[in-house]
Amino acid sequence: MPARDGLELVRALLGRALVALPLSPRKIEDALQIGHGTLPRLLDGRMDLKLRHLLPLCAVLKIHPADLLQRGLPDWEATRRIDDWLPPDHREAAPATALSDEILQAIRTVVREEISRAGLTPGAERKKTTRKG
Repeated sequence: MPARDGLELVRALLGRALVALPLSPRKIEDALQIGHGTLPRLLDGRMDLKLRHLLPLCAVLKIHPADLLQRGLPDWEATRRIDDWLPPDHREAAPATALSDEILQAIRTVVREEISRAGLTPGAERKKTTRKG
């Protein structure tokens, strides 16, 4: 009887990805160091999918486990991150926020418009102006 452990989407994603590999199920099982016939049972839920299975599966697919888990558990509610539980000297620095291509293009457009409005040519030397007054 298939397990109802909330990992159904993880199993489905793994199944679809593994089918795309240019390897037979037996070769995949050999790479995972599991018995022949075990892979279908892991993927259909008849056998518990454990971390000791998950990490080698990700290695065979050459993906990071976080990628699989984020995609396979999209509705997982988290109000904290692991860093919230670690002492400050063990926390990772916050990653820089990546700007979307649209925002980068908008910034470039505004900068170009301001340069044009000021009568400046990129790369040209600025004229010295004197202020009266």
